Amino acid sequence: MKHLLFKKVLFVYLIIALLLLGSLELFLSSEVKNNYILNLRKSLVLQARLIADQIPATFQNNLDSFCERVKSQTGARVTIIDGSGKVLGDSDESSEKMENHANRPEIRDAEISDTGSSIRFSKTIGKNLLYVAIAINRDGDADKVFLRLALPLHDVETAVDKIRIRIILASLAVLFLVMLIGLLQTRKITRSLEDIADFSKEVTKGHFQKRLFFKERDELGELGNNISNMAQEMSARLKQSDEEKQKMEAVLWNMSDGLILTDIKGTIIMSNEAVSKLFGVSTGIEGKTLLETLRKAELTEFIEQVQASREKISGEITLAYPRDMYLMVTASPFYSDKAQGELSGIVFTFHDITRLRKLEEIRKDFVANVSHEIKTPITAIKGFAETLLEGALDDREHAYKFLETIKNNSERLNSLVNDLLTLSRIELGDIKIEKTDVNLNELIDTVFATLRGKAESKGLFLKQQISPGITCVKADRDRLIQILLNLVDNGIKFTEKGGVTIKVESETEKTEQEEGKDCISISVEDTGMGIPRKHLSRLGERFYRIDRARSRELGGTGLGLAIVKHIVKAHGWEMKIESAEGQGTTVHILCPLV
Repeated sequence: MKHLLFKKVLFVYLIIALLLLGSLELFLSSEVKNNYILNLRKSLVLQARLIADQIPATFQNNLDSFCERVKSQTGARVTIIDGSGKVLGDSDESSEKMENHANRPEIRDAEISDTGSSIRFSKTIGKNLLYVAIAINRDGDADKVFLRLALPLHDVETAVDKIRIRIILASLAVLFLVMLIGLLQTRKITRSLEDIADFSKEVTKGHFQKRLFFKERDELGELGNNISNMAQEMSARLKQSDEEKQKMEAVLWNMSDGLILTDIKGTIIMSNEAVSKLFGVSTGIEGKTLLETLRKAELTEFIEQVQASREKISGEITLAYPRDMYLMVTASPFYSDKAQGELSGIVFTFHDITRLRKLEEIRKDFVANVSHEIKTPITAIKGFAETLLEGALDDREHAYKFLETIKNNSERLNSLVNDLLTLSRIELGDIKIEKTDVNLNELIDTVFATLRGKAESKGLFLKQQISPGITCVKADRDRLIQILLNLVDNGIKFTEKGGVTIKVESETEKTEQEEGKDCISISVEDTGMGIPRKHLSRLGERFYRIDRARSRELGGTGLGLAIVKHIVKAHGWEMKIESAEGQGTTVHILCPLV
């Protein structure tokens, strides 16, 4: 609440001022009154001694008339009392009717010390009176006579009240001035404190643009400057922290490996986008358990093992959804305070090793296939060579057949090695693709001229269909010839009736962003036996054959389509295969127009 501190200080100031004023008034009023009474007492004593000398030595009945005369001169009530307490004369009342005054305090004091005084309420006149009595020792009298003068304190009290009013007014003026100065200074301090409080609220809300400026060089000014500098430093550190946080979030969010942070009970605290892609779950899985979201019991076992060993643990898991995958999982302990060594959670990382697994399988298949492919011709060469060495060399008829077989198998082995070398060079980038404008009509004629004899021996036709307006394509001429030679040769090998057609036409290709782009489609279409649908996805793998026996019988190495696939990829093109069993095969090569 605004000005709350100022109101508190003002309230305290008022209380202190009132207490000081009251104390000062009581003290000064009491001192002034006592001083008045003391002076009045001295005056009355002095007057009493003067009057004592005028008291008649003898009198007939009483001294009332004498007392009345003295009162008219002094203004004080005059009473004369003998040693027994009997009133001999009084200025205000008949002495004969007055009671004995022996027990009056002032008389008793005067009897002891010759002078006595007291203040008390007089029932006779109904006022507070100051009584002063002195003892008079007369020559020849055995008893003392007491002269008492009394004055009402009304005048004293009136005078004291006037002085009291002056004291109060002066005190109020001084206190007002002091309070004004104090409150102005207090207001200045409270305003500075309010500025600091408002500034701290803005800092709490995250607004660091404001600054505190104090002209004062005192403690408050130093405090304000320190708080302002602290806020500025905090702003810089928060900005740096936010930048580091954003960098970390960007790294975690965009990393290809999945990452999950859980507590020790398996509840997910944080995850990145890769987890959603790997496991096919929606984002926002925080607050749920691993088992509930990912449905892999192995992960719960990882948590238990990490809690038991407090060490990093790795292992593999397999997924069936959203697709078949192999994941390498690493679970590491997470400590919020390493000094205390208390385990706070587990950090899981998921690395997709599906491709590595498939590559491992391909490698194994490749080694097995290479071994198998090489073993057959080597075995044939070795066997026939041994037969010749054992004496068949003299049998010219059989020797010639054996040598022919050795030659064919050596050529097959040479083709196999050449194809492997070609694939290796393409993959290593040793074969450079140099694109130029290639005349398609001329290039297709060259391919057909090379394979026409083979096609005619089987009674097959070779045709080309080039759409009007298409004459050239940007390609590496020698590599494009190699592509078409392989595809047309495959078509001839697996076609018994009909023939092979090369078609060139314009086509619009759909990209991933669904934006069409113009390209040239070069298609090699045969009328052969076709390929079952289940084999289409594996076409282009090394040594993959649909009918191994027939392929080997026709002299194929099983690498032709793999070479085509790699050369097409090196050009930046795309290859698609369409086929149905018994309906022929069509290989489309899409060449985007640059």
